[in-house]
Amino acid sequence: MSSVESLREVVQRLERTFNDPQNRESHYFDFYDDSLVIHGFPPNLPANKDGFMEFDHFMWKAFPDIKITFEEIIIEGNKVACRYKLSGTHTGEFRVGIFRLVGKFTGPTNKKFNIEGMTVFSFRESKIVERWNLVDMMSLMEQLGMS
Repeated sequence: MSSVESLREVVQRLERTFNDPQNRESHYFDFYDDSLVIHGFPPNLPANKDGFMEFDHFMWKAFPDIKITFEEIIIEGNKVACRYKLSGTHTGEFRVGIFRLVGKFTGPTNKKFNIEGMTVFSFRESKIVERWNLVDMMSLMEQLGMS
């Protein structure tokens, strides 16, 4: 198996794990090295694995049925770029302030959302050591009626 196919399989397993509420909290972060550096996530969180974990737990609480679908996966060397769709239903508390450095919380709206984003993973062996992320948060806020 080529390293390209190996990285593709890791990213596809990551996608399946993220989308599985029964296993994501116990297994999703295993894909990430403890030295993880993140870019493009809320600036009020640490840019490390702890900050990334805090962000994902927040999202899973606000949107328990959240799903990511990698529409396109491009691999070059140790980097994997993915164009994705993110969808879910707002049934938990949403901490709007996580995106704006303020602590505003919003209760469930029960509204569904569908947004798009792009992410780039940098791997060392089979672990993600760095991640860049761009996602359409304005569209999320509009779809939830929070804009």
